[in-house]
Amino acid sequence: MRWGVVYMSMHSVPGRPLVGRAYAQSSTPCLLFEAARDGAGGVRHFQCVAGNHAAEARARVEAQGDLIGWAESLEQMLERASCERVVETGEPYTTELYCRPGGTELWWQATAVQHGDGFALWLRDVTEARLEERRAREALALALVREERMEAEAEYRERFIGVLGHDLRNPLSAISFSAHTLRNQSALTPRQQALILRIEACADRMAKMISGILDLTRARRSGGIPLSLERTSLSAVCLQVLEELQTAHPNRRIFYEEDRHWEGIWDAERLAQVVSNLVSNALEHGGEKVPVYVRCYPRGELVALEVHNPGAPIPPHRLASLFQPFQGGRVPGERKRRSGLGLGLYIVREIVQSHGGRVSVHSAETEGTTFTVLLPRDARQALNEEHSHEEPLDHSP
Repeated sequence: MRWGVVYMSMHSVPGRPLVGRAYAQSSTPCLLFEAARDGAGGVRHFQCVAGNHAAEARARVEAQGDLIGWAESLEQMLERASCERVVETGEPYTTELYCRPGGTELWWQATAVQHGDGFALWLRDVTEARLEERRAREALALALVREERMEAEAEYRERFIGVLGHDLRNPLSAISFSAHTLRNQSALTPRQQALILRIEACADRMAKMISGILDLTRARRSGGIPLSLERTSLSAVCLQVLEELQTAHPNRRIFYEEDRHWEGIWDAERLAQVVSNLVSNALEHGGEKVPVYVRCYPRGELVALEVHNPGAPIPPHRLASLFQPFQGGRVPGERKRRSGLGLGLYIVREIVQSHGGRVSVHSAETEGTTFTVLLPRDARQALNEEHSHEEPLDHSP
């Protein structure tokens, strides 16, 4: 039989357990110890003189019925000075004992209270609680290891995707350039012209995907999308992007409204991405005959960019994850699969947040869908300030 002490924390126990009738009738093991004194009255050691029925039952399990031997083994794990203080002052003493009888782990909460010229040692089995604590610690440690492994794997994947996206741009540029050169040849049949146009369209789509992947990698690895801030005309950015989208979608109606010419310190190219992604999203999911409305207006100290389409609303269950990456794919109720990788709205959010702004969406059956971007006039100041008075929006990602 092996015995040991995990720890011995001493503290006062409120009240003073009775030993009389409780000793005999209790289902809690109790051992009675008396002080063996020397000629000067000092305590030489404590010896067990009795144990209640519960203690005898435990001794049969842990010490083959040797009550005194079991009691002495427990007494050796107690702190002698604390036990003497119990006898001299009546102040109870509690500690926790750990043992391995027959290889089985046991924890006892031991409480010593004064009894005659000695003490009664009450034992409460706390083994299950300690095992549960250990299982919880082990589960937590395992979860932390898994989390670290997953983070390392995610880091590797993102690094790989970033390198792959970067390396794909050169061959893709060669494909686009070659297709453009071939298209300008005069001796091409209509069939060849159509094939070249398809190659150019696919190359352009691939370029947008690669650009999205690179932005995703930048955002996750550096904590945000890097910006090149300068004085920018938001009005000019909107007009240019909307003109390009109108050319690409000649059968769609896109309306732009502003009450003044809006300028600020922003990244023009990144804002163009924001406008393009939001309006393209509205064109793709708003229905072929549904117009798209774009509006710039003041919202307090901020500039608001609003993209609205009165089409079918976004399902409520999708709103919470709408700005998360890779949210493409077929959506219930839509006839065709979404194009791209589902990074558009994620990149919108990252660009807006990098400017110190925020983006929200409101979607309802009777009102359609509206994305609202709020930008500070000067992104340089906003990035250095804490926004303690943010205006509440309908839905923030």
